[in-house]
Amino acid sequence: MFIRLNTIKIFAHHGVYEDEIKNGNQFEMDLEIEIADSLGATSDLLIDALDYTQLYKIVVEVSENRRYNLLEALASDIAEKILKDFPSVKFIGVKVRKMTPPVGGDLKFVEVEIQKNA
Repeated sequence: MFIRLNTIKIFAHHGVYEDEIKNGNQFEMDLEIEIADSLGATSDLLIDALDYTQLYKIVVEVSENRRYNLLEALASDIAEKILKDFPSVKFIGVKVRKMTPPVGGDLKFVEVEIQKNA
């Protein structure tokens, strides 16, 4: 079974360049999580399922607790925290997008994706 959280929006001061650190940027993140079939699918009880509100909280917490230079490090820390906190997770994919990257030209966003198995 897969659980996906798409387009989590966060404002943060991650980046290498002084302007990014000072002024911040918009980020979007996607999670894809694989778990063994959830008992919640038949019981219809949250206690038997992976609570995606807790996944969302981890993304926000990791982003707020440290300023990252690189999207790769942010994505990796989100994945590691979820794997640590939720032993039922077999696989996690994390995408992090910087919505206005400082590339000196017209670019919709920059995206990094990391995938990890438990």
